[in-house]
Amino acid sequence: MTTNTQKNTRASAAPARTEGRTAAAEHGGFTTGAQPGNAPINNMGENVAETVEELVLKGSRVLTTLAKRQAHNRLCIIDWVNFTVHEMSFNRTAKHVLIDNDAYVIEASRQLEKILGYGVTSKRDQGMNFYAESWVLGDNFGFVCFGGQSQTMLITLNGTGCSEALPGWEKRLHKFLSSKDVVRGQISRIDLAHDDMEGAYLSVDWAVEKWKERGFNSAKGGRRCNIETVGNWHEPTGQGRTATFGIRASGKFCRFYEKGKQLGVVESLWCRAEVEFKASDRIIPLDILLEPENYFAGAYPCFAEFATVDTPKRLELKQKTAEISVDAACRVTKHQFGKYNRFLRQLFGDKEWLDKVSSDDHKAYPKRLAAVTATIHTCGEFIHNTHVQPNAEDFTFKAPDVRATSRKKHIKAPNYYEGLLS
Repeated sequence: MTTNTQKNTRASAAPARTEGRTAAAEHGGFTTGAQPGNAPINNMGENVAETVEELVLKGSRVLTTLAKRQAHNRLCIIDWVNFTVHEMSFNRTAKHVLIDNDAYVIEASRQLEKILGYGVTSKRDQGMNFYAESWVLGDNFGFVCFGGQSQTMLITLNGTGCSEALPGWEKRLHKFLSSKDVVRGQISRIDLAHDDMEGAYLSVDWAVEKWKERGFNSAKGGRRCNIETVGNWHEPTGQGRTATFGIRASGKFCRFYEKGKQLGVVESLWCRAEVEFKASDRIIPLDILLEPENYFAGAYPCFAEFATVDTPKRLELKQKTAEISVDAACRVTKHQFGKYNRFLRQLFGDKEWLDKVSSDDHKAYPKRLAAVTATIHTCGEFIHNTHVQPNAEDFTFKAPDVRATSRKKHIKAPNYYEGLLS
């Protein structure tokens, strides 16, 4: 039976919802409920219904959905992603009960290699992100964090990890997280990026002007979102400027920055726009992995101005980054040691002089160039190829010493998940 209170609540909520959509449509062209015949088609051949941000009550929390807008299927790339899964997911993929932290991470590494092309390579000496322990993914492509957080595992892919993953990793990750084997698979953070390497239509100054015009407001009226700037905006020095929109701790945050100058090229016009979504107060759907461009375009009304422009491919971005980074390294070296090099080459000869001043570690490379030299082939061995995974029946269970908290391990009794793997 519907109570009078419920009726009044629904009646009062309906007009506000409609008004919000109308206001958004007036300002940025957002619409909802697109007719099937008129709905735009995305790069997967599916209808894309454009939506606006809406508030949703989930348990005791009020969350915001993500807006969508039709966009070029290469409008942006995924530049960072965090996702979590319940540990029981890996019991299911392994087809047997896993015992301790290392066993879970070994199985996770095996699954990640299938998805990304690389797995876990080493264990760190400390935890991170409030997890008890952490491991390195690939050649510093990200991290795996586990232990002490409601039996969940956090996997982080950084920008290099996203660019070095095998093509199609987004679809494979979506399939994994939505599979019946995975328990509570969800995205907790995802960054989307668009690059204008020639500065033809994007700049930090353009972004600030759009902010003044309320181009970063999701609806007409109201206060403009928070804006902060970094760098010398009065007399730019060529060191690069950044403009951010929103609050970093919130679920949606945007930054525009001069990427080329950040890499060391003073005259570069390369500008990057990034949007960071977090599950702190947002509902991040898994299909953002399949159509990131539509969610990027829907993030802010002013993004409609370049929603039909494609961003450079990952390979093109990596080549440009490598070119700029190497050029910058050469300039720095010449500026700091050019006179010494000129004189001492004549004194010792090229080979002897280079041998004298080069690192004794033949595998060493500058941290500045790490992102452009790392590939799947530089990862080394993955732990699931070098460790034997024990079965529960082979494990002699020993209760942990709960008093030794610094040595306490995440250990499961052999019958902990009995009946749950089917």
